[in-house]
Amino acid sequence: MEPGGVRMNQAAMAWEPYGSPNGVYGGFDRDISLQLTATPKVPGADPLMRPRPFEIRLVRLPPGKRNCPRHAHSMQWEYYIVLTGRGRMLQEDGADPIPMEPGDHLSLPAGWVHTVENSGGEDLTYYVIADNPVDETWRYPDSDKWGKGGHIFRMIETDYWDGEE
Repeated sequence: MEPGGVRMNQAAMAWEPYGSPNGVYGGFDRDISLQLTATPKVPGADPLMRPRPFEIRLVRLPPGKRNCPRHAHSMQWEYYIVLTGRGRMLQEDGADPIPMEPGDHLSLPAGWVHTVENSGGEDLTYYVIADNPVDETWRYPDSDKWGKGGHIFRMIETDYWDGEE
């Protein structure tokens, strides 16, 4: 990589495995944006905490796997570029899946429930580019969870005045 994070070659990056405990979700990715981000100005700063105006990941999803649970972002847009394999973008309950094949570009606005599933017989590889808004939150409609800043939680309903007096 060049000084200041302006150039790198993805072939030099290792595929990083990820997955859920029971193996339903998982694959491999290359966090390209992390490699392209300039060196932090604060010595010793956690490189994962460096502000980035967008995220770029190259994902390799094995046959039959999903990349993650279905979720929706409050503000973040995502842009997908399919390179190899066949898959589908699963959406809101009742909505038809969107086919994914080489050459496809998909743009997902904030609020769109989604996950990627490899429905083919070979690895599905794609880039996902996200605009990475600062105050982003996300929700998981299948498990009634929310996320913000790396924390996952469930909300509980309460009375308006609870804890106020």
